[in-house]
Amino acid sequence: MSIRRRKGRRLAFAVALVSSIALGAGAEARAWGGIFTAASGELVRIDFSDDYPEDPALGQRWANYLAGLLHGRELASLNLNLVTRAQVRRLCGAEAVACYSPIVRRIVAPAEATAGLSAEAIVAHEYGHHVAQNRENAPWPAVDWGTKRWASYLGVCAKARAGMLFPGDQYTHYELNPGEGFAEAYRVFNERRLGSTESPWSIVDRIMYPDDKALELLAQDVREPWSAPTRISFPGSFRKGSGELRSFRVSTPLDGELELGLRGPAKAAYRLSVLNGNRVVASAPVGRRSLSVTVCGQRTLSLRVERRQGFGTFQLTASRP
Repeated sequence: MSIRRRKGRRLAFAVALVSSIALGAGAEARAWGGIFTAASGELVRIDFSDDYPEDPALGQRWANYLAGLLHGRELASLNLNLVTRAQVRRLCGAEAVACYSPIVRRIVAPAEATAGLSAEAIVAHEYGHHVAQNRENAPWPAVDWGTKRWASYLGVCAKARAGMLFPGDQYTHYELNPGEGFAEAYRVFNERRLGSTESPWSIVDRIMYPDDKALELLAQDVREPWSAPTRISFPGSFRKGSGELRSFRVSTPLDGELELGLRGPAKAAYRLSVLNGNRVVASAPVGRRSLSVTVCGQRTLSLRVERRQGFGTFQLTASRP
């Protein structure tokens, strides 16, 4: 992912997947550096271009800065490569100001202010991409959609379906790419947390500018990453001659895949359906005992078991994001 300068357009940050080979093979831009021990005790890999005089204190300062950003275990897998502006353009692209490769997990950035942004602001944005790369937001890649709680609160899925956001679009709709929105929100969070001057929100559309709740959920996604669905069980039964429907309500606070499974009498034939209000969102053929539906902005859904044949007790299991 890269920060790019676009002709006739505002400054842009992006993920430079196309630069992953160059980023992995950019040894010519890494003349000194290595593993630094931050004040927190964490180990951080930082390499500098030989255009910068060798100065262990500079490496130590950057190690402390990275360790001071809100982070998790992903810090240990990062390589920060601090180079000149010319080397950034060579490694990341002609219009780049900085970039991050999720493949080799390397940030290439200038060690000095560029295009009106501090070096720290640039690195914080790119580190936001590294955070997202190391978080789950199934069934979508967090590096393109943002992390699970942040993206659900922002309504990324519903806005993407409505053509208001464009996950992963680094070109035509860059300013509406929620992967970039997350990285910018991450920068804002850390600038406020560290008490530094907040950089202008000029990279992406203000539809993604974070309010306090968005920043709270972003921080939770960093500290306590979402990892797996939650399972909820609903017991029920049909007696011979009883009604034909059983309904249950399930809260769905996060977007993602809702998986349903039904256990019941072997000879019974039931139909599973998911409803949003009175509207059927998805329905399985009679007799199929599983159903999957994407939760996309609905915070409560109804689950319906319809009897077509047989009777007896059953258990409906919902695996929600």
